[in-house]
Amino acid sequence: MFTPYVELPFYPGPVTLHPAAAEALRRDYGPPRFGTEYLNLYRETCAMLKRFAGTKNEFVLPTGEGMVALWGALKSVLKPGDTVLSVGTGVFGDGFADMAEALGCRAEKISLPYDSTIDDKALTLVDEAIRRVHPVLITAVHCETPSGTLNPLAELGRLKAERGVPLFVVDAVASLGGALVEADAWHVDILLGGSQKCFGCPADMSMLAVSEAAWTRMKEVGYQGYDALLPFHLAEEDAMRFPYTPNWFGVAALHAAASAMLEDGLDRTFTRHVAVGKQCREGVAAVGLKLWPRPDAVNSPTVTAVRVPEGVEWPLWRDELARRGLVVGGSLGPLAGKVFRLGHMGPQADAGRMSRAVEVMRETLAALRA
Repeated sequence: MFTPYVELPFYPGPVTLHPAAAEALRRDYGPPRFGTEYLNLYRETCAMLKRFAGTKNEFVLPTGEGMVALWGALKSVLKPGDTVLSVGTGVFGDGFADMAEALGCRAEKISLPYDSTIDDKALTLVDEAIRRVHPVLITAVHCETPSGTLNPLAELGRLKAERGVPLFVVDAVASLGGALVEADAWHVDILLGGSQKCFGCPADMSMLAVSEAAWTRMKEVGYQGYDALLPFHLAEEDAMRFPYTPNWFGVAALHAAASAMLEDGLDRTFTRHVAVGKQCREGVAAVGLKLWPRPDAVNSPTVTAVRVPEGVEWPLWRDELARRGLVVGGSLGPLAGKVFRLGHMGPQADAGRMSRAVEVMRETLAALRA
């Protein structure tokens, strides 16, 4: 039976609250449209997030978890009949195509095996597709959480720039803050992030880095729904520009967590994620479990996908781990019931906790086999 509080939370998001974020959420704040306090907080938070994203582009912070960013970005830059080229190595990568089709667009889908990452063969397929269908934008996912993989995006961005594709949209929800992201070097026009992953905040804030080309396209499209991005353009100049009541608590928590992470140092933060990810994969192998990604795929430093033990049903495996204090996540789409995931991102990227998690998996597997 599940309990409200767990000893070893390794769910792949939302993750354990960052202590600095939790402290920020305990305070009270004035009306966000009163004076300059909120604007200063918003500006400082956006400036810090640019460092995590490797960009000089404008950052915006809508209220709502990562899916708000995904839908808002596509609705803001697409018109019915546009062609979108999605490059997917998992559920979320292919999901971009499904979302585009729901908006009346034509989706050219390059769907790669869900245990792989983007490689030279995939780039050849992308190049051929660009020449054939002339897409308005390319979409890709940096960290494909259901698969536990991290897609190299530098060469995909180079192709986008060389072939003159207008826009490149990247989902970095599960990597931003836990892995190196270089949005400008990768020619990304809209980079999507979420507060509930590596930053260890509640699932109530989206974050997006937006290029000038993307802003121009948004003005042409003119989308004005709740999740529209255009109303946030230059909002940090005047609190009255925000399209709805700003989430002071959410931005304050994000500001506190980002400040603490930068004070610790980005290199140390990324190194810690890499080390705990490696520890997780080695621990999984040591107890006799099998990783989901193939050996030539790039493993994510923020989440590990593991095959459910042979002969054990996923609900039983999940419940037995939880009974011993370890909470993990299942997977999605065609991987549902076959794969489980450990989210070692943000505060959960902890070597001591991971050692205990590996021991729980060892004990649980032995008990079930006995």
